Amino acid sequence: MGILRYDRLIKESKEELEELLKKERDVRVHRRIKVIYLLKKTPKIQLKDVSEKLDINVQTVKKYWGLYKKGGIENLKLKYKGRIPRLNKEEFNKELSIKTISYWCKKLGIKKKGQTFKYQ
Repeated sequence: MGILRYDRLIKESKEELEELLKKERDVRVHRRIKVIYLLKKTPKIQLKDVSEKLDINVQTVKKYWGLYKKGGIENLKLKYKGRIPRLNKEEFNKELSIKTISYWCKKLGIKKKGQTFKYQ
């Protein structure tokens, strides 16, 4: 049995993957795309070699490859929305009096120095 050629199984071109890497701002997603990029760029590379090159676990590389096989690049993106904010929009846009600001600065250990506040 021959070596599995991952580059033939990846739909995106090397240039498309390079562009995705440039645009991606989330480090975790960037690393996932980088795995696919290396598999596309180097025809006879194996998952073990990719894991060594990127210094990540082989099982993690296999997981990323499995995600890609199931749903393509979109499946590599993270699907969480983040936590629910503690303040809703109405609470966030409140104006505070100087007295309230001074109270919270004192409570948080922020001292007023001249016209500015300094945290200690």
